[in-house]
Amino acid sequence: MRQALTTVLLLILGISPSGAADAVPGGMKLIEGYRAQRGRAVDAALWTIDKPNGCRIQFESGPNEGSWAKPTAIKSYSWYRERIVKGYTVRFALTKPDVSTEWDEEGEVHPGSVLLVTFLLGSPDLPDNSANFKAKITNPLEMADVLLMVLSFDPSK
Repeated sequence: MRQALTTVLLLILGISPSGAADAVPGGMKLIEGYRAQRGRAVDAALWTIDKPNGCRIQFESGPNEGSWAKPTAIKSYSWYRERIVKGYTVRFALTKPDVSTEWDEEGEVHPGSVLLVTFLLGSPDLPDNSANFKAKITNPLEMADVLLMVLSFDPSK
């Protein structure tokens, strides 16, 4: 009973019930069924956001992460865009489908594309301080889920 009341209270407050205010990076709003798990690193914040039989989002943020979505790699992308989101320059890139990239395991050809989203936390001229998201996308629903969650990320939190 107490667990159910806690879950309801967290949902009312807009916090994922997968664990209190510290449950997601940047106060992201998770879609039902997704969970967030913190990883460990010396100089970066690491998270994995996923759901059973669904898409997995990897997140890394720190002063030396660099930009995963790079304007210099446009030839390897189906599309690349930059937008201002919550006052931050955000880079979006989708790798070409069914092509092995640096984001795949060695020799793996992922059936689909890899979505890369980078929030530049400093100047666009100095992209090392960043928050990066990566997700292997196989269908439009996964793309929608990932973008909805990633765009709820607030670097100021």
